[in-house]
Amino acid sequence: MSDKFKIFVCTKGKKCPKKGSEAVCLAFESAVAELGCDKTVSVKGSKCMDLCKKGPVVVTMPDKASYGRVAPTDAKEIVANLVAGGKPVERLRIKKKD
Repeated sequence: MSDKFKIFVCTKGKKCPKKGSEAVCLAFESAVAELGCDKTVSVKGSKCMDLCKKGPVVVTMPDKASYGRVAPTDAKEIVANLVAGGKPVERLRIKKKD
């Protein structure tokens, strides 16, 4: 069974790791476990997403929401909204015009 939801955190780019993306990735893993959705949500480190100025960058699927300047404290809110099928967390969302 494949995961229904996927969370990608830029951990292999040039800038995001310097801005704390590894801690963000760990926070997402903890949030998924804490919320008990580890059977339906996967968290993976990813390569650069070409949004370096907005790092740390996170992309969620299947909603295709891109988040910028994500802090570890934002992880639980993003996971909860994703799993609940709610709207993306607008205060962190990267808009196309940004």
